[in-house]
Amino acid sequence: MGNIISQTSIKQAVEKIDGLSENALEKLIETYAIQQEDLLGYVMQAGVEYENDELNTFSIYYFAIVMEAFNQQGLKLKQIIEDEIHAIQDPFVLALDEINQNEDYTPLHELVNQPHLMEFMSYEIEAEDEDGETLDEETRTQLFIVSASMIAVLNAAIIK
Repeated sequence: MGNIISQTSIKQAVEKIDGLSENALEKLIETYAIQQEDLLGYVMQAGVEYENDELNTFSIYYFAIVMEAFNQQGLKLKQIIEDEIHAIQDPFVLALDEINQNEDYTPLHELVNQPHLMEFMSYEIEAEDEDGETLDEETRTQLFIVSASMIAVLNAAIIK
């Protein structure tokens, strides 16, 4: 169970990220970007491919929270390279097909192997912001795909 990020670690990550000044948050994101440059590039590519600038804003925010959650849990990550990101793509696409065709999330959850993070992201994607706004359907779907694949890649990079 040690490699599964706890709800406590997620809560601590959110509190830390949301408690930072804009300047401090930028510095933290820069630190994480340096540690996981290829992964952040991959995450940012989604906003370009989907032609959705709003997606990038959310993707960077959740990249910071997810990285911080791994940090809070005390998990060490190897630096992810593009090949490792590509290696997850085929099983990930198959898992998404299973969701679309049969509404079966099991293959995705098995691939990602971070139940609390997935639960957190599902909640976040559906939730209203402080202004009572929710994400449009397209952005919700895109953010789910981006965050699930990011978490899957990070989970595979845990140094055991």
